[in-house]
Amino acid sequence: MVIAAFLQDPMVHLASAGGLVLLLGSAGLYKLRDGQGFARVLQGYGAAFGGQLTGLSGLLKVLVPALELLAAAGVVASVWWPQAALPAVSLLALYAGVLALAARRGAAIKDCGCHWGGRPQAPSAALAVRNLVLLLPALNLLLPSQSRPLVWFDAITLAGAVFSGLALYLLANLLIANRSSLQELIEP
Repeated sequence: MVIAAFLQDPMVHLASAGGLVLLLGSAGLYKLRDGQGFARVLQGYGAAFGGQLTGLSGLLKVLVPALELLAAAGVVASVWWPQAALPAVSLLALYAGVLALAARRGAAIKDCGCHWGGRPQAPSAALAVRNLVLLLPALNLLLPSQSRPLVWFDAITLAGAVFSGLALYLLANLLIANRSSLQELIEP
């Protein structure tokens, strides 16, 4: 029961919301800013899934970033209304499924579309697992948080938690990218 009480602490909710807002908001803005690059990513997925996205790529080019920005806004609102986190939960689950399916099919996609101008990565099981791990704080946002007064030290704790989460996310991305680069060097 200690874990359940910890997960319902308002600081855990605020840290989860802060991290997910940074992730989803920056991903949506990046896709809007680099529309041509995102269109190439969508073409790769379309080819990998048998050309089924051909007619939808123009719509998806606008819809996916808009949904990410909407999910980021929902995560902010989840602090007061937990069900507002449902778009983030849905997107992260969908992304994990698409990445897992593309990796399982062995699709020759060069770029998963899940980086911020860094080194492109092919879809892999590791990226699908990463998204499943990101799903945990989003699912936690669906639960109501306890009510307790926040003190000045909570602000320091929140900043430390969000920056630590960001550092872990970036480190995981770097390790996954390095692993795939190493595999490219080893395999002929």
